[in-house]
Amino acid sequence: MEARRIEVRLRWECRALREEAVEPREEDPINGRCDTLLLDVESDDGVKAQERVKVMPLGDDRYKVLLSPGFFQGIAAGDEIKLAHEPPRVDILARGGNVCVQCFHQSVSMEALDELKRGISQLGGRVDGELENLVVLTIPVSAGFEAIESVMANLPDQGVEWMYGNVYDPDSGEPLGWWE
Repeated sequence: MEARRIEVRLRWECRALREEAVEPREEDPINGRCDTLLLDVESDDGVKAQERVKVMPLGDDRYKVLLSPGFFQGIAAGDEIKLAHEPPRVDILARGGNVCVQCFHQSVSMEALDELKRGISQLGGRVDGELENLVVLTIPVSAGFEAIESVMANLPDQGVEWMYGNVYDPDSGEPLGWWE
């Protein structure tokens, strides 16, 4: 299975993780006890932000990612991660078998977005997050990159840019190959 890199103008990368990055526990109706990690991201043009990523605590600074992130690169729902504080980073201990797709859009019809969601659902995927101009998708890697790209190709050419969130190394741009 081979992945092709999809470029996007608005690309965010992990820059740092603060020691106080874990918010207090809450109860999730589906997953039970969960935490929210505050992961620092920075755009190519220097805009900094924090993304809240829902996780299940596993102990010893280890977490299972419950929802794929919209901006943070390198992880997807189902991955087991560990927080490292020196230097600040997220280490991936085990992949959950899911591909994260981050789809940025402007002036796209609700019908086109609904068709996208139906297509992803038919692949066994789901919507993990949605903002006004962003849809975050989680799809089992077993669906195949060609099938994922086929669904994404149904979106309009204008006003849509998407990227894989956990398929390419954010620094080198090379495929990570975890699915092989």
